[in-house]
Amino acid sequence: MNSLRATVLVLGLANVLALAVWKGWLGNGLPKGEPERLENQLNAERMHLMPGLAQPPVAVAAPTDKGAAPAPAPAQPEAPAPLACVAFGGLNAERARDIEARAVKADGLKVSESRGDNPSSWWVHIPSLGSRDAAERKLTELQKLGVTDLFIVNDGGPNQHAISLGLYKTEQGAARLLDLLKGKGVRSAQIQARGGSLMRVEIRGPSDVLTDFTSTLTEQMQGLSRLECAP
Repeated sequence: MNSLRATVLVLGLANVLALAVWKGWLGNGLPKGEPERLENQLNAERMHLMPGLAQPPVAVAAPTDKGAAPAPAPAQPEAPAPLACVAFGGLNAERARDIEARAVKADGLKVSESRGDNPSSWWVHIPSLGSRDAAERKLTELQKLGVTDLFIVNDGGPNQHAISLGLYKTEQGAARLLDLLKGKGVRSAQIQARGGSLMRVEIRGPSDVLTDFTSTLTEQMQGLSRLECAP
């Protein structure tokens, strides 16, 4: 009987102890279950942000516009036109000055001139015979040889009392007449170049500007003798 009472008492004390532990009366109670854990986790007043634990910002790449056209390449400067040169020869002073005045008004053209001794004509004649009487005697002699196109020069100067036989624009024409006279027996005839000094104008500059200038010039000034020259 006494042992049964002791067993019941022990079991009662064990139940009381288990209840105290479950209730937390002893300070180390067990959690009531999953709802209590969730409640403890969601208590905002118990949550504190610790310094130094913030997440670093994440860099977000700017969106790329794949449809945008690429930037245009910088324009390349145009290569300058090559230099060129054109010359006009056989000019008298008036024509040379006119061409120069036109050229200096064009952009980028440079002008230079030179003077030559190119004759404008060739004269076939018998040099002065010293007097009018001697010239007339020679004239009669030439006429007997079949020379009819001739006259005595009466103007003063070194050619006074000379006999003119012909004036030609080319040296070749004068030479043909001289050969013809020699064939008739005329031995004293000779050729003399005549005419004032002629000028040559050279114009240099960019080829495109010079081409336009030359085309306009030759349309406005007829009979120009165009020559090539080194740029």
